[in-house]
Amino acid sequence: MTVVAASTSGADASDDPLSGVDETLRRTATQILATAAPGDPLKVVTTTRTSGAPRITTAVASSRSDALGLIISGLKKASTIGVDMAHKVSIDLSNDPLRSKQWALTRLGAETVWKTSTGRGVVVAVIDTGVRLEHPDLTGHLLAGRDYVAPGTSATDHNGHGTHVAGIITAIANNGRGIAGLAPNTRILPVRVLDRDGVGDSANVAKGIVWAVDRGAKVINLSLSSTRSDTAGRTAVAYAISKNVVVVGAAGNSGCGLLGSPRAYPAAYDGVLGVAAITSAGGVASYSSCGNWVDVSAPGSAILSTMSVSPNPSLGCPAHYCTLSGTSMAAPHAAAAAALKIAQLGSAARQATVRSLIQSTADDIGAQGYDTRSGSGVINPRRMLAR
Repeated sequence: MTVVAASTSGADASDDPLSGVDETLRRTATQILATAAPGDPLKVVTTTRTSGAPRITTAVASSRSDALGLIISGLKKASTIGVDMAHKVSIDLSNDPLRSKQWALTRLGAETVWKTSTGRGVVVAVIDTGVRLEHPDLTGHLLAGRDYVAPGTSATDHNGHGTHVAGIITAIANNGRGIAGLAPNTRILPVRVLDRDGVGDSANVAKGIVWAVDRGAKVINLSLSSTRSDTAGRTAVAYAISKNVVVVGAAGNSGCGLLGSPRAYPAAYDGVLGVAAITSAGGVASYSSCGNWVDVSAPGSAILSTMSVSPNPSLGCPAHYCTLSGTSMAAPHAAAAAALKIAQLGSAARQATVRSLIQSTADDIGAQGYDTRSGSGVINPRRMLAR
């Protein structure tokens, strides 16, 4: 839950965090605390305004009473945008059968695309489980990143998911080994916010977005999701967009039932390009979520890409290369497409224009026109670059 800061009287000296607090603030703080999932750390996230980037601070409370005090303290500050309890965020994978083919590059016409743009020099932030720094198919394409899971260490990948995502975007083409990425001359800025199990919290995701923007990312890929929105995440995304950064998010892997799908964040935040997944047969994958946050679709099933040396057993992957499926794999194809267009436009590139072109040049599938399963259709980099 998120709230806007309220103006209150000064703090009471009592040890009771609710002592002397007016009823409206008391009720709001209690509601925020109630959003903490049982068993999760009581991590209070406060988002405040500054003259530049939003400031996202966190504090872990040892008790619910202490957490309530932290929430109230945050709400009382005039500069506070909102206060939340951090919640879990995780990777967006499915369990589809594996196929060792890069069918996606064929579908997207990679070799033709590269005659016009390879994404040269564009920095794409991969906010994920980190990236394997020494992978031979990524050598020279990785910038110094940041680790929010184990601060002070390199953003190397202890899961494999982030390395897979990075390869889809930037794996070296025509080097006589492995695979090729769709935008093979981009540079990846790895930001580790998810642990070995592919799980992290919303506060670190938001911090990672702000950090990546301030370090020069022009595209941010978010192959992760949560069913809850929060002030920090929404503010971080808005900051990225205000700085002319294209933000791409996985649409979620909940499938599309009779009642639709749970909203998937960050994809559902305003201005994020939400990406659904298609299979090699051309239809939307059964696991792909549906909703008005789906803007486009892209290859996501049986995608071959780079992998860490010791991937998490849950991925079912060998070292070095692996085939995975999910909207996590679809999003980086769209992120790569954005990088291709930004490189082509140069300093004239505007994030809103790039997003619009990706959508308007997509191949319509399914119901005619926009639909909540495939969005505007499957991305078409060839047509996009011709505009």
